[in-house]
Amino acid sequence: MTISVQTKQTKVTSAARYLRHIARLTGAERIPSGAYWLRAGHRSFRVDGKFVRLISHRGKSTCFSVATEPDMPRAEVVASALLQLKNNPRLFKKWRKQPGAMFKANGKLFRGGGLVGWG
Repeated sequence: MTISVQTKQTKVTSAARYLRHIARLTGAERIPSGAYWLRAGHRSFRVDGKFVRLISHRGKSTCFSVATEPDMPRAEVVASALLQLKNNPRLFKKWRKQPGAMFKANGKLFRGGGLVGWG
């Protein structure tokens, strides 16, 4: 009788692998700080687990805090932001104007428009 042991992937391990896949898919590059640099449309973004920054070549930049669930792995947060920004770089304006609001990739608010992590 042989007993096989399956290694169960943790949420963090699975999220890290997912992030690497999404980075390749979107063309995002990991920078030394651990954040990711994404060029989408005519905009450049720096994305990490807490903030998304819009980088301007004119010396201006702006950022906003990423709304997440408390137990969501950091890598999953970054991967989600990379995908959404690659699909619709104009989402940044909506995110910046309505901090904490949850948007779909098409730019529309989720039903109820609930705020996460604010209050």
